Amino acid sequence: MPVERFDVAVASRTLVPASDPPPGFPAVLAASNLDLILGSFHIYFVIVYPAPAAGFAAVAAAMRAALPAFLSRFFLFAGRVVANASTGVPEIACDNAGAELVVADADVALADVDFADADRSLGRIVIPFEQALALSLQLVRFACGGFALSWGTNHLLVDGHGLTALHNAWAELLRTGGVSWEPHHDRASFFRPRSPPRYSPSLDAEFTRYAPAGIPNTLLVATLVRRIYVVSAADLDRLRAAASTAARRATRLEAFSAHVWKLLAAAIGGSDPHCRMAWLVDGRRRLDPAKYDRDVVRRYLGNVITYASREAAVEAVSSSPLADVAAMARAAIAEVFRPERFEELVDWMEARKGVFREGGKWTEAVGVGAGSPALVVSAFVPFKVEGDFGFGRPRLAMPWVRPGRLGSAAMMVARNTEEDGSWVVSARLWPRLADAVEADPEAVLKPATAARLGFSVQKISRM
Repeated sequence: MPVERFDVAVASRTLVPASDPPPGFPAVLAASNLDLILGSFHIYFVIVYPAPAAGFAAVAAAMRAALPAFLSRFFLFAGRVVANASTGVPEIACDNAGAELVVADADVALADVDFADADRSLGRIVIPFEQALALSLQLVRFACGGFALSWGTNHLLVDGHGLTALHNAWAELLRTGGVSWEPHHDRASFFRPRSPPRYSPSLDAEFTRYAPAGIPNTLLVATLVRRIYVVSAADLDRLRAAASTAARRATRLEAFSAHVWKLLAAAIGGSDPHCRMAWLVDGRRRLDPAKYDRDVVRRYLGNVITYASREAAVEAVSSSPLADVAAMARAAIAEVFRPERFEELVDWMEARKGVFREGGKWTEAVGVGAGSPALVVSAFVPFKVEGDFGFGRPRLAMPWVRPGRLGSAAMMVARNTEEDGSWVVSARLWPRLADAVEADPEAVLKPATAARLGFSVQKISRM
């Protein structure tokens, strides 16, 4: 049986500066307007490995040796996220104050971790860090000799593409001694607002000010449960076949979205006539290639993501064939997959920056938890994790955000590190939705037990 709780003891915290700061790097790097839409809050990327043959000491030594050179290439992560003294707008002070390297010990073997309960697993592995830090690189050793490598950073600096690229560059550096590409650091000039700003008035309805009076209270949000599931390749293929028509084959994301939308409708029942699905999707491939060089976009780590959403009648979602619900998902996502969408978002934020001077920020209205019940799906599946940095392949790689004050349900969908076509899903759910997921006769979302993730009993190594 998995343990209900385990403790993580920090052995050391060290500030590590870049060894060779790039000449001419700006002292202050402005965030782009797309960064500001997502806002400033901590995000983690947790990557869990079985015990390496070389032992934990070799892992820790390799990380300590490589981090200064890594920060020289990814220099802004040696800085601090601060508020501009005049405008209140978040920006990055590139002062080489240093990234944080944390080494810690967990008093449990990976085989005994309750990975199916996200609060008892990922929520225990990640270690809180100072608000202003641009990077807290965290190495946690387990009693079996396995370890977790967590990238703690600020969502202002990276989206899913950037977070994955950061780790993939790290793995390349440790395997080969170098990084084969240069990150594009300039943000604000890459996404310049137009003059005058031009955007649809409908954007005003998509966002709301993030203020305590307008969001759920802490005890209400605490009723949400956090789970981790696995979805097999066979189940995804089956859903995709059911969601497709003779005219068009559904994508895996559309098929999965249709299935969980039906689960949401089942959980709601007669308690609300409507429900909403929303998607947080990467827009890099949708940018106008005449304005945004493809190679630069690939090397850009900042935020190029947007929300899509759609409200529908609960009865219509419940009674419609899976293919029809998948078509609804496809239509909603297609609406935001336009080059003009991102230009409008840049312009909208330019006209709304005054909120930062007042100490506020914006958030997507669909995520707040007001209105009809909403489930937000974050699509991490386009991003492949090159997890082996010289000590074997990981068994789990999953983004993690600590519970906040938003009251919507959410699922973060990532590829299995085995690259076998299966997915791993981190979910924040209302108890009734969790019950619907776990009572699903199709059993698409299965609890992510340690055994399902491949963490079998290992020989203990404290090297």
